[in-house]
Amino acid sequence: MWCQRWGKPVAITEFGTCAYVGAPKAGGMGWEVVDCTKQPNESKGNLVRSERTRSAHVADLLDVFESLGLYAAVAFEFVTPDAPHRPEPRLDLDMAGCSIVKTIKDGPDDLASAWRWEPRQAFHAPARHYRRARH
Repeated sequence: MWCQRWGKPVAITEFGTCAYVGAPKAGGMGWEVVDCTKQPNESKGNLVRSERTRSAHVADLLDVFESLGLYAAVAFEFVTPDAPHRPEPRLDLDMAGCSIVKTIKDGPDDLASAWRWEPRQAFHAPARHYRRARH
């Protein structure tokens, strides 16, 4: 049964969070931890990366949405090529993105650089959820 009001199915088209401790509290504004006035862009403060935070948030919301009988829910977002992962935490823009995969660039400071993505914990959260739901 779909969660309905006025006879229409309800779909959540964007949900998720960034990959740092405390990100869910920032809601959809988690990306505001990036200081775009500096070049290269860097994070404000001392963020602590947490893949578990992002993955648990996605999994928890999928459980809530399923309990409501929603028609569909789509994690935001698959990939964020303009927020690459960097080893140095203050330059790691990937923490401030909501993607379920990590963007890896050959040259993180080169906009034309080749890039690829790698799955992260949050990538697997929907698969685990739907595998459980089928059984």
